[in-house]
Amino acid sequence: MKKTLLIFLFSILISSNALACDLSKYVIGKDLSSFDEEKKAFFLTEPLKNIKSITLPIEYICESSELDATLISLFFMDDKVIRIIFQNQLAQNRSLFKLANNNYKAGFRKNERLINNNEPEQYGVEKNGIYYLYGNFRGINENTGNFLEMLEIVDKRFEDVATEEAIIIEEND
Repeated sequence: MKKTLLIFLFSILISSNALACDLSKYVIGKDLSSFDEEKKAFFLTEPLKNIKSITLPIEYICESSELDATLISLFFMDDKVIRIIFQNQLAQNRSLFKLANNNYKAGFRKNERLINNNEPEQYGVEKNGIYYLYGNFRGINENTGNFLEMLEIVDKRFEDVATEEAIIIEEND
C-alpha cells in the first residue's frame, strides 16, 4: 500500500513539473515592451496592417519540459498581446491540453469517445472576453502519422478587427 501511494505521489510530482516553466507573461493584454528579449532573438513581423507578430520555440522559455517542440506565436495590436497560438506537430502527449487547463484555467473536458475513436478533438470556451480554443488533429488515409495539436487564446474584442483586415487585403489582391 505504501509503495502504491509513493508511486502515485511521484507521478503527480512529475506531471506537475512537466509543464513547470514560467509562462506568466504569455497572456492577453501584456505589453509588447515585455518581450524585448524575444524581439532581439526572433523576428518581429507585421502579417496584417497594424498587427505585429513574433514566433519562438518553447525551448527559448523552458529548458526542458513536456512542451518541447512547441512553437508560440504572439500577435500584438496597439502594442498589446491580442492572440497567442501554441502549436506542436511532434509530441503526442496532449501537453497543450494540459497547458490550457493548468496554466490558463480554460476548463476543457476530454471527450473520451473522440479520443478512443482516434477522431479530431476540438474544444472552445469563452471566459471574461477571452476565447480559448484547442484542437488535436491526427491524420487519416494518406495523412496517417501526421499530427497537430493547437491551443489558441484570443482577445474577443480584436477578433473581428483582424478578420476585417484580412478580408480587405484579400479583396485588394
